[in-house]
Amino acid sequence: MSQYFRNRKEYHISDAIDEFLKKYRLKDGYTHMQIATIWNETVGKIITLYTKKVELSNGKLTVYITSPIVKNELKISKSNLIVKLNKKIGKELIKEIIIR
Repeated sequence: MSQYFRNRKEYHISDAIDEFLKKYRLKDGYTHMQIATIWNETVGKIITLYTKKVELSNGKLTVYITSPIVKNELKISKSNLIVKLNKKIGKELIKEIIIR
C-alpha cells in the first residue's frame, strides 16, 4: 500500500478504492465506464429521459439525444456542461461535447 495508507489506522473505503485505481492505472478506464452516471447526475432527470447513449473518447463526450428541443438546449449550454462534468470527474477529461 502507499505511504498515505500506511500511516493511517482508519480510512474511508472510497479512499482505498481510489488508491487502488490509481496504483494500477485503472482510474481513467473506470471514469469512462461511469461517464453515463456522471452525465445523468449533472443534467438531471428530464434530460436523462431523452439521453439515448453517452460515449467518451479522446476527450470528446458524444451524447445521443432523442429530442430536437433538448438537443438545441444542450448545444447552447455546452461550455457550462463541460465545466460541471469535469468538476464532478475531478480533472479536465472532457474537452468537447458533441450532441447528436
